[in-house]
Amino acid sequence: MNLRSTLFVLLMVVVGLIGCSSDPDTPDPGPGTEPPGNENIQPITKSNRVIYEVNVRNYSTGGNFAGLQKDLQRLKEVGVDILWLMPIHPIGEQNRGGTLGSPYSVKDYKAVNPDYGTLADFKSLVSAAHALNMEVWLDWVANHTAWDHPWVSEHLDYYAEKNGQRPYSPENWTDVAQLDFNNPGLRAAMIDAMQYWVREADIDGYRCDAVTYVPLSFWKEARPEVDKIKKITWLAEGDKPEYMEVFDYDYAWGFNNDLNDFGKSKDVSKLIQACENLYNNADYASKGRMVYLTNHDLNAYDGTEFTRYGGFVLPLTVLYFTIYDMPLLYNGQEIGMNKTMGLFDANPVAWTPVNTTMSNLIKQLTRLKRTQPALESGAGRGTLTRYQTTSSNVYAYSRKKGDSEVVVLLNFSSAPANTRFNGATPSGEFKNYLSTDTDKLTFTAQTTVTLPANGYAIYVK
Repeated sequence: MNLRSTLFVLLMVVVGLIGCSSDPDTPDPGPGTEPPGNENIQPITKSNRVIYEVNVRNYSTGGNFAGLQKDLQRLKEVGVDILWLMPIHPIGEQNRGGTLGSPYSVKDYKAVNPDYGTLADFKSLVSAAHALNMEVWLDWVANHTAWDHPWVSEHLDYYAEKNGQRPYSPENWTDVAQLDFNNPGLRAAMIDAMQYWVREADIDGYRCDAVTYVPLSFWKEARPEVDKIKKITWLAEGDKPEYMEVFDYDYAWGFNNDLNDFGKSKDVSKLIQACENLYNNADYASKGRMVYLTNHDLNAYDGTEFTRYGGFVLPLTVLYFTIYDMPLLYNGQEIGMNKTMGLFDANPVAWTPVNTTMSNLIKQLTRLKRTQPALESGAGRGTLTRYQTTSSNVYAYSRKKGDSEVVVLLNFSSAPANTRFNGATPSGEFKNYLSTDTDKLTFTAQTTVTLPANGYAIYVK
């Protein structure tokens, strides 16, 4: 072996060692055929991205920023574009729930939870994410603070009064105190704190908690001031269309309620109607929404997606990635974790065993979402067309924009289905996206699509 070859081999060994993770919580891809990686595929537009929610406390063995940073390359390969971090601030001790308290009980808006690391550690995480063309969004809790936030003693006038009590706990959330947004001083202090993280850490967006509990007038005041530093993206935890005057995305909470109802009723006709209601909501013609099967609230209080949807998890995963706008993954969802994690104690993600069917499917779906103009969100959204089939439990539809079209068939039945289009068919030549077969297919009334129990098929033009 010549010197050049020897150096090449040594370099490959070093690269391999660097790429290995010593964190036992980093998921093993497991056996089976992996789909093509997503690490080099950027979304075709800012409206074709995938967001990933991180509970820093539970994500890694150390429960800190460093553990998350070490896993960024894997997340990039999964197909993640945006990291939404649940609140990273120190947590209140007074009236705390559980052992460690809820991250949504904020004790200091301009500090990081020391359990997660330092400000320098957080900046390092943001820089590393940016190097991979990933964004970092912070969870912002404007409606309330912890009871031992310094404002309680220094600016009691910042807090709301109810029945002679100031502060008071909203919604029986006993670990937090309600703020009063009629106070101009509070508004100024809150905007200053929001500006701090954009200016000091170069974050890229805010997911704003309990948005509709806070007057719309505050958000109208806050966004222009924050955006003066850097134009970021704003996601509202809420579903009141009037708030979209300020926000870029909100939660499709109503649609998730419909999905949960479907998990109980198994009524496919109602599911189809819910999808059409979501897609045709004129209030969101020019704005985006976030869709999901699970998130920290659902997982903590309503159970895992497997609990709520049973055998429908796989077809519903395909559905929410393809039916409408920006899909959310919650930490552990991408490996098919079936575990609830409360908000008040450490409850680490179970990174093993890996459900390889789910893991591979998620990678295929993130690649699909990020490369197909037909799946664009918001103002660039194309059309949704439903197709009748010969099977009552099969939902068939297409998303189309220009020359791009994605056709999806979902079997919501515990029995296999051999189905045909009953009436109109998608026009043109399509490739089976989930198959290595490169043959093209033209749909006709005689074309039979075979779907396994709770199965799915995706075709792209």
